[in-house]
Amino acid sequence: YNGTIFAYGQTNSGKTYTIHGSKNNPGILPLSISDIFSYIQSTPSREFLLRCSYLEIYNESLNDLLSPQSTNLKIRDSSDPNVNIYIENLKEEIVLSAQQVLSMIAMGEAARHVGSTEFNISSSRSHTLFRMIIESHSRSNS
Repeated sequence: YNGTIFAYGQTNSGKTYTIHGSKNNPGILPLSISDIFSYIQSTPSREFLLRCSYLEIYNESLNDLLSPQSTNLKIRDSSDPNVNIYIENLKEEIVLSAQQVLSMIAMGEAARHVGSTEFNISSSRSHTLFRMIIESHSRSNS
């Protein structure tokens, strides 16, 4: 299955707040991450592997927010029939907890391009794509 959360709107319309929220009022992303890890905790009959990446699109360049020195990454076609395209050299980290994922996102947010606008002192000047891949299989009884 695939799921997508897409925020679209004019500057200062609340996209970032809707996605990230605040400490007292979490947004869609932290709530989703919390739900994922709650589900994992409540499903002991399965094993899970979670991997995350965080990408910025800025001035038509792809930049790795988890490895800020990796800029101007390239989109590649895959020879694997199960993988259509991928971002070459994009860092992907295995994650074990909701807090680890939220810390990773905070680190990525700190590396984003921002600037001031007429509406907002610190406005993001880029688009981001946070990706979490969840693999799961039944635990064996032996």
